[in-house]
Amino acid sequence: MRQGWKVGVVAQSHAAVENMLRAVVGTAGVPADLVAKKRAGDGPSPTAVCAELDGAALAAFATEPGPRVVGGTAWDFAAGRLPERTLDLLVVDEAGQFSLASTIAVGRAARRLLLLGDPQQLPQVSQGAHPEPVDRSALGWLADDHGVLVDSLGYFLPLSRRMHPHLAAAVSRLSYEDRLGAHPVAAARHLDGVAPGIEQVLVEHTGNAVRSAEEAAEVVRQVERFLGRAWTDEHGDVRPLGPRDVLVVAPYNAHVWEVRSALAAAGHPDVEVGTVDGLQGREAAVVVVTLAASSGRDVSRGLGFLLSRQRVTVAVSRARWAAVVVRAPGLTDHLPGTPRGLEELGAFLGLCSPPTPARTGPTPA
Repeated sequence: MRQGWKVGVVAQSHAAVENMLRAVVGTAGVPADLVAKKRAGDGPSPTAVCAELDGAALAAFATEPGPRVVGGTAWDFAAGRLPERTLDLLVVDEAGQFSLASTIAVGRAARRLLLLGDPQQLPQVSQGAHPEPVDRSALGWLADDHGVLVDSLGYFLPLSRRMHPHLAAAVSRLSYEDRLGAHPVAAARHLDGVAPGIEQVLVEHTGNAVRSAEEAAEVVRQVERFLGRAWTDEHGDVRPLGPRDVLVVAPYNAHVWEVRSALAAAGHPDVEVGTVDGLQGREAAVVVVTLAASSGRDVSRGLGFLLSRQRVTVAVSRARWAAVVVRAPGLTDHLPGTPRGLEELGAFLGLCSPPTPARTGPTPA
């Protein structure tokens, strides 16, 4: 912006675009009159931090002389709505979910592309039918099955500000080639009486595929174990851990309803329960992951879906302090029929093994 650049921000949703523009104005200090986004719906957003314009007005704003920041979804940067190469830079937010096909389509509007995101998160929240390789996410295509981008293609941000060092070490071993550590701000938090990191709780049950009353009951016990404990945040403020500080992640909608019902019956209706897809991008002090299926033979959509490294990574990395994995012991008594399946099963089993030494980054000056 200091050099007079015109910058675009594109993402899958208007909410994600608005979140980025809020940081552009509030954190980076770009004047709000130089920032605009495509209007979503009929009326203005109550949380808008900049002008909201229709398509023609947004294009006119972007082509005015001087620096500009414009935000929108793929539709607003493709299909000829902006003249080619209008923008000096187009930032693709959540590029681990943004399809390569859409990236190609919006890229025409800019001279340069900057992809921000995590290829280990779930790919493409919404999908179209495209041939390989454009059916993949933009970052997924660049990463090409590596845990992190190779140095010649981009930059890996090696410190998590969310996860405690013990939690970050386990997730790093699972999905980030053991290169992820924790920022000192993450180590400053504390939950009284609970060890940080990943814990596994085995619950015996049989014949369950997409829901488990036994695991739902255990989730209630785990939630009650955490509620009310003293939680110290990164600023040193202490308060009791409340229901909004706990997330419960389930693989299937049927199990989501099972767990919600059990929590409500126990007097905890405010604890949020959802699928991995629905909770991606969220975070909480404690996360309880419940897998529902009794065995590999019972798993709906296959063990490769349930124990997918990406899905497990997203689930446990919602946590700031601790993640508890609730599952049946028979779930892993299964021999996958492919090398990839064996690798995924081994990675899941290793997740709850004794942690490697945690790493924290240097304390900022």
